[in-house]
Amino acid sequence: MLVTAFGPFPGAPHNPSAEILADLERHWRGRFSRMGVKLVTSVLPVVHAIGPLIDACVAREKPDAIVHLGLAGRRRNVTVETRARNMVSTLKPDARGAFAARRAHAAGAHASLPAAWDAALLVARLRETGVDAARSNDAGDYVCNAALWRSLETEAAPAVFIHAPKKSRVAPSELARALAHVLPAMTLRIARRRALTRASAEFR
Repeated sequence: MLVTAFGPFPGAPHNPSAEILADLERHWRGRFSRMGVKLVTSVLPVVHAIGPLIDACVAREKPDAIVHLGLAGRRRNVTVETRARNMVSTLKPDARGAFAARRAHAAGAHASLPAAWDAALLVARLRETGVDAARSNDAGDYVCNAALWRSLETEAAPAVFIHAPKKSRVAPSELARALAHVLPAMTLRIARRRALTRASAEFR
């Protein structure tokens, strides 16, 4: 599975999503491996032109499942996004000082795309680990939303976005622990479903 996080951006010089990813790498990679899941990670820059970077990661790793991690500093709990919106803010600079050139990801496309994971199940599993988690239907209009949109648009692998609040509300190590206990089993579930779908298509 591919798990991505983001680096700093205006207003957030320290992005806890990158710390969550580092903790997964440092302390939990073995758990993924023992369960038969190869964990691959990438910390992405917060740039409006995020699509080609995600495409490159996916082409290189060919994941069965994708989880994007990001920061939502004003939220009180961990939120699992249920959709990506076809909306872009042209007023917010990215980490390189650039502004988005258009207000939609895809002109004439749907207003939103549904996340490809079972968000309700993911929230329930996170809560079982003791993490205060909830569903959200608003991934914003910044790079987080753009990343999820691109992954859902290409349909290269089932994708979901998880927003973390500030470190003072949920410690990165706590969320990394929860993800390590939840993601491997859910990834295997997704991979099995994809394999059955492919087998069914080939049989027909």
